[in-house]
Amino acid sequence: MTKQAVRRKGFTLVELLVVIGIIALLISILLPSLNRARETANRVKCGSNMRQIGQAILLYANENKGNYPRTRYIPGTGITTTVTGSYDAVNNANPRDPFIDNQTDNDVIKSIFLLIRTQDITPEVFVCPSSNDEKDTYGTVAGISALSKLSFTAKKNLSYSLANAYPPPDAVNNGYKLNATTGAEFAIAADINPGKQGNYDVTIPNESSSTKDQQKSNSPNHQGQGQNVLYGDGHASFEQNAFCGQKRDNIYTISGSLDGSNTTSKSEATKGACAPKWAGDSILVPTANTTNWP
Repeated sequence: MTKQAVRRKGFTLVELLVVIGIIALLISILLPSLNRARETANRVKCGSNMRQIGQAILLYANENKGNYPRTRYIPGTGITTTVTGSYDAVNNANPRDPFIDNQTDNDVIKSIFLLIRTQDITPEVFVCPSSNDEKDTYGTVAGISALSKLSFTAKKNLSYSLANAYPPPDAVNNGYKLNATTGAEFAIAADINPGKQGNYDVTIPNESSSTKDQQKSNSPNHQGQGQNVLYGDGHASFEQNAFCGQKRDNIYTISGSLDGSNTTSKSEATKGACAPKWAGDSILVPTANTTNWP
């Protein structure tokens, strides 16, 4: 009696292609949803960072006569945004004093770093989870700590911008101040100012511009969809455009008037054009494209 050959059944090429096609279709449907869910979670974490920064600023103000953090202030000389990892290489045991050292005059980045030096806030808090930034490690010198530094190590260590703490005399005379009495609608901090780079340009939109144009002045942290903003009363919220300050002020540009009646000035908030004009004129610095960042 002969044995009948056993035929093994398998998938045909057409069947395999159909299965692969179905899997690819499911992935194309689910992947955007997963990305949206991830970005939503990142926005929540970013908002939490904003609130922690706000709490640190409040603690700093309580310990410094109500004043918000800033290094040595020379009125009328503009701001600087130095991010060289500054520490005393000769004697790390004696950190340089950011209120005396002339390398800290009107320095926006160093004023932000004061929160790390003095308020037990960690470097991770200054990194937006939606960005590619990394927490500051304080350099590579053995034993170095935040107290031995004057600033963040590099641009990639800071994802946020804070209100200009070094106003010109005219702004002070017009009522501009950055302390514990700052108004509840004043934008103190937010995702980093986009400045003018690539698809972003804070000089393009005004309050009545289309959504597409307004996204050009949104922070790149969240792909131009908006930014988390910290306000003077300590709350943080995600705003879909930059016109969210007092009197619908664009929080990333200087004002077009002395009283806030025109808040859509076509001036980029950079090192050379970031002087506030009126009491509620939020200008968050530094910008993502500040030229003297490495």
